[in-house]
Amino acid sequence: MIDFTRAQLTHFYVGFVGNKGLGEELTLSQNEFILSDDFLKETLMRYFTGAFKTDIYYQFKGKVDVSLASVANACEDVFGNQKLFAEKLKDIGHHLYNQSIHPKINGGDFFGCYFTDVMLDGELCDAIGLFKCENKETFLKVYQHLDEFEVNYENGININKLDKGCLVFNTDKNNGYKLSVVDNNNKYAECAAYWEEDFLNVKLKSNAYYHTKNFMDMSRGFCEEVLTEANNVDKQNQMMMLNKSTSYFKDKNHVTVKDFEKEVLVEPEVISAFKDYRANYNDKLNLTAVEEFDVSNTAVKKNAKYMRSIVKLDKNFHIYIHSKHEYIERGFDEERGLKYYKLYYVTES
Repeated sequence: MIDFTRAQLTHFYVGFVGNKGLGEELTLSQNEFILSDDFLKETLMRYFTGAFKTDIYYQFKGKVDVSLASVANACEDVFGNQKLFAEKLKDIGHHLYNQSIHPKINGGDFFGCYFTDVMLDGELCDAIGLFKCENKETFLKVYQHLDEFEVNYENGININKLDKGCLVFNTDKNNGYKLSVVDNNNKYAECAAYWEEDFLNVKLKSNAYYHTKNFMDMSRGFCEEVLTEANNVDKQNQMMMLNKSTSYFKDKNHVTVKDFEKEVLVEPEVISAFKDYRANYNDKLNLTAVEEFDVSNTAVKKNAKYMRSIVKLDKNFHIYIHSKHEYIERGFDEERGLKYYKLYYVTES
């Protein structure tokens, strides 16, 4: 949990980072921006911190050669000496500009912040914030002159919508620090990774979210790739297994693989196939197998939407199966030469 109740914004930096590939400009301040207005400072705090509420944490993959620019190197220098804040933010701005090559990456305002007294999972620490605003919105302004009115407009930043952001916490330095990352403007798949991978060079930290997400992804893959009609498993039973997998995590704070196999998979042949699939899945993605882990509610909620049980019948019907698999029957009509589903229910709404 991230708590900014006691936090103070002590250093602030502003610049503009365009798309280098399109020849757009890079304009970086030489010095910090001095915040003398308390209301402005409170507004900026709300804008920059409001989106960081989950238990999804990242870590730097590693520092690069000190002669090269990287966010990891720059943050370590700033944590060691806050007087270097503006200088290192310029380095980070140059680094971001050099990664902004793809033509669909939008240029935008670049901000840097230094926060003190941030509470992170019960630990008080400093944090460096890096933010990029890529979208401007139109705001109407109404002016009153006695009994006359004038209406005009301005383009500006919606403080309720953070496009891209990152908080680097001054903790767990030996393991790549602890980071929280936001990217709400990544609709183009070909350039979606540039903020996390090209610019920040981070990966998910090995914690409850990481293990829960990986195991749920793997379970879904097993159902969709192994429990198929080609392996003599009909669609109804595949959907039932998907539902059981999702429901299992919703009710748990801590899980073990053995319990999952016993409660969800049940049949020895299914458990054996699952073990083989899991070993291959971990090898392919270079994941370390764990036999037990705490469950992240955030990961369960985010992954549950991908585990919907939907039976698609030609292009005519979709059947959503949430539970009560005994209320649905599958058969074949010899006279019509068509497959069918029969549904039982108590009430209709």
